[in-house]
Amino acid sequence: MKKKCLIYAVIGSLGGISLSFIIPLFISLTINDGMYYPVTLEMITSMGGQLNAVVVQTLLSIVYGATLGMASLIFELDRWSLTKQTISHLVVTSLVTFPVAYLCYWMDHNFKSIFIYFGIFFAIYLFIWITQYISIYHQIKKMNKKVESN
Repeated sequence: MKKKCLIYAVIGSLGGISLSFIIPLFISLTINDGMYYPVTLEMITSMGGQLNAVVVQTLLSIVYGATLGMASLIFELDRWSLTKQTISHLVVTSLVTFPVAYLCYWMDHNFKSIFIYFGIFFAIYLFIWITQYISIYHQIKKMNKKVESN
């Protein structure tokens, strides 16, 4: 299990590093002035420079990705119900996602922005969960048809 956790953490870390590029790219496209902003101006100010901000954002993204990678193992705990797995996974991902997004200034630091952030987070989570559920449901139906035909 330790080896599997490590593998999932490494794969997740690579995803986290990708996010530390994709999110700033999205922010840069939103600003739409022809410039690329690897980190937000607020983060540059809080970290005392652009390089420090990029390093901190990258490290936070690695930790974020590793945690999400390992959190996916929750769905492999067969003795837990799907409800318990989903709630546990949602709590873990929420607890790691919000601080990273907040510290990286991927949202404004006010109540309205935090509220919007959680709305978007839960909507994305729900969309991914439903998509995965439907996919697995269809795979099970397909396997059951094969078993019935044999």
